Amino acid sequence: MKRESESKSPLTNRVNRIVGQVQGIGRMIVEDRECPEVLNTIAAVHSALRALEAKLLEDHLRHCVCDAAADPKQLEMRLEELITLYRRRLS
Repeated sequence: MKRESESKSPLTNRVNRIVGQVQGIGRMIVEDRECPEVLNTIAAVHSALRALEAKLLEDHLRHCVCDAAADPKQLEMRLEELITLYRRRLS
């Protein structure tokens, strides 16, 4: 899927925020911060990654899968992608 630049910006902002949080975890460990504080930040990173994953999946469904609906072969390919993603997510 080709993303418009206006749709890339929010995604890259999310990724940059996550990178900052992960770097912060490293600093917290070096600074011997309390374990609950580090664990809370790790939980925030997990949450941010899940939100990014959900947004990308939504975009994939709305654009790639819907666009493929006009061509049965393309649609089958996209559905197989979704099934693979879903199975991987469950494992």
